[in-house]
Amino acid sequence: MKWRLLTLKYRLIALGIALLLLLLIIIVAGILDALTEIENDQATETPIAYSDASLQVSDDVLQYRETIARELKKQQLEAQTNVVLALMMQESGGRGNDPMQASESKCGLIGCITSPDESIRYGVKHFASVFRQANQDVKLTLQSYNFGSGFIDYVQEKGGRYTKKLAISFSQMMYQRVKKSGIYQCHRPSAIEHQACYGDIEYVDAVLRYLTPTVLAEGKTGPIKGKLHAPLDIPLQMTSGFGSRVVFGKTDVHTGIDFSCHDTDTVHAVRSGTVTYSGLRGPYGQLIQIKQGEWITAYAHLSARQVKTGQKIEAGQAIGICGSTGRSTGNHLHIEFKTSDWSGHIDPAPLFSL
Repeated sequence: MKWRLLTLKYRLIALGIALLLLLLIIIVAGILDALTEIENDQATETPIAYSDASLQVSDDVLQYRETIARELKKQQLEAQTNVVLALMMQESGGRGNDPMQASESKCGLIGCITSPDESIRYGVKHFASVFRQANQDVKLTLQSYNFGSGFIDYVQEKGGRYTKKLAISFSQMMYQRVKKSGIYQCHRPSAIEHQACYGDIEYVDAVLRYLTPTVLAEGKTGPIKGKLHAPLDIPLQMTSGFGSRVVFGKTDVHTGIDFSCHDTDTVHAVRSGTVTYSGLRGPYGQLIQIKQGEWITAYAHLSARQVKTGQKIEAGQAIGICGSTGRSTGNHLHIEFKTSDWSGHIDPAPLFSL
């Protein structure tokens, strides 16, 4: 009897150990499954392909579309053609012998590339390499094109996903390392604020603004003073006046006034007239100019234009979408009144009773 009890005791102990081992196996399997799921989620990031409808770049950039597409096809990344066109727009506007600013990726020095074809060849190779290292995350790819691939390692150590906060912290860290070299300086107000002066912490937004999804501009605004219609379908809030002002630490003459608006707000013609300019124009970004008699009104920094040169426009008609293209630090509408295309500016504020 005693022997049987002892045997039963050992059997119960063995059963307990077996159950404990089974429980441990289940727990470990669950952990491994969760880790695999996270890994798969990172590895199968869906590539983003931006359509032509969202592309807002200059003709200087568009002339290289076929060359860029051909080089991307070699990398099996032809779907990213518009992203690279937007990248080129930010890097150079399509001007110069190195429009993709790819010299440093080729030889570590600025100026070693002397032809656009060579620039595109090496620029696309660099883009493709970073794109794959970034698990096809477009935002991480763009910021790493600017910072260097070390940013990818930095992000992967901190969750594996691009965020603006990580771009700022990486720039701060790298700036402290190279600050004494004198090569890097803060230019953007946000970089000065954060002391994040290595590379461009706004690079992702700067590129993607040329790929803003198209919003249909429609509707019509009514008159607000005489025959003058409202330029926005929201209450007007002037954020910067006409005349002398300080921008980026330097005195600048502001040739118009700025109104606050969001990237979903439609921009409207204040008077009837004919479009004399609709395109990309340096610091103005996406610009529309409309002539009414002896006056020309200009609407700048738009994210999208929906009128063409030569088109007749009615007062209050929607012509585009508020944005932040060109030399701009945030969404707003810059509006000008002048007697010729690039001179003869007057203060528009009194016309709006401001």
